[in-house]
Amino acid sequence: MYHLVAQILQPYTLLLLGLVGAALWTWRRKNSRRHALLLASSLLGLLFFLSTPLAGFLALRSLEGPDLSAEVVPQPRDTIVVLGGSRQRDDEAGTQVRVGPDTFYRCYHAVQLYKKAGRCRLVLSGGKVDFSEPGPSLARVMRDFVMELGVQPGDVVLEEQSSTTRENATFSAGLLGNPKASRVFLVTDAAHMPRAGYCFQALGVTVIPAPCNYQARRLDFSAKTLLPSLEGIYKVNYAAHEWLGLAWYHLRSLGRA
Repeated sequence: MYHLVAQILQPYTLLLLGLVGAALWTWRRKNSRRHALLLASSLLGLLFFLSTPLAGFLALRSLEGPDLSAEVVPQPRDTIVVLGGSRQRDDEAGTQVRVGPDTFYRCYHAVQLYKKAGRCRLVLSGGKVDFSEPGPSLARVMRDFVMELGVQPGDVVLEEQSSTTRENATFSAGLLGNPKASRVFLVTDAAHMPRAGYCFQALGVTVIPAPCNYQARRLDFSAKTLLPSLEGIYKVNYAAHEWLGLAWYHLRSLGRA
């Protein structure tokens, strides 16, 4: 009960519930702006639903495929490409930089695959969103992290030019040599995998998906899943970003056909 009440009292949730109450109160007053009120109420209802954990779960579920952790395991001659996500600067000078939460999951998962292979090549892909920012590239931060987890320096190849998913694929593909000589495993978030995999496919590189950081494996349905929350709106926004990006890449490929 405490967690339910605490969620209701969150500023975002409380304000949205207040808007719903105001719309219901206005419906009771007859006026000449009924059609506008109908539209506003419909949009508010949609915003309410899209802000729930249930909507967030369904949105990410539409992107995440099955759990592939027990599928094909890489061999020593194979290559694992790890796409960077976020990085965190702990000082203004950029001398203290660490991997962000999503990058942490991706690197950790890649190291587990690396160890199962008994060592193999690791391509770490990630530059900077803004190259004027101080500090090392994301790929270098990832390298330091995976080496702490036991990866040998000679097994690491850095791709430091990319700032988008499409560039991740483009610049990483240039480091693979002959991709037909060995298998290429692609590591990224499960919800990000469809867009990332498409970018490699568009370049003629066949990858074996090795997703991680699943966020929609199971829904524990309760009253909280029907209440608006920041978690719900974040997940819906994340899924929308992935779907829009995938649609944009498809449209660009059609334009070049």
